[in-house]
Amino acid sequence: MKIYRKRDKFKKREVFMYIFDGNLLKLKVEEGYELVEHPGASACIIYFDNKILLVRQYRKALKEYTWEIPAGKIDKSDENPKSTVLREVFEETGINLNESKLIYLGKIYTTPGFSNEIIHIFFYKLEENQDLKPQQLDEISEVKFFSKSEFFDLVRNNEIKDAKTLSSISMAIAHNLI
Repeated sequence: MKIYRKRDKFKKREVFMYIFDGNLLKLKVEEGYELVEHPGASACIIYFDNKILLVRQYRKALKEYTWEIPAGKIDKSDENPKSTVLREVFEETGINLNESKLIYLGKIYTTPGFSNEIIHIFFYKLEENQDLKPQQLDEISEVKFFSKSEFFDLVRNNEIKDAKTLSSISMAIAHNLI
């Protein structure tokens, strides 16, 4: 992690000043705006027997547990969104996806007011039930399939607050996948 007190970069008439350069994110000031640079991420709706797979994990920034679809940051500069989602789904659920059956739904911007983070959204229909064995026990506390009715009950009760999950499900509905 590097913290910069002042490091100006000149590009045309714009002045960039990096305030923080960490392992995950960079915070910079550009024309008076504080902006977060993010390498991007991938997420996947896993659908089986008319049910949606969610993972429950503790989010330090929120100081609470959240129900979300499996997702994760693109780690290496040579890793692409598809390989990221294959890795993350396995780490968070223990499920090995068949890459050729992944359906790309599109991308979302998480918080375009201050970050360039993009999440690539995929859909995968499981053909048979699989054992759910998260590989990251320190991150994932539970993995569970929810019926559509149960999922929407969670939404109505404000138990699903994760924007990527809510956006992704609406994308799948728009594509007539669920």
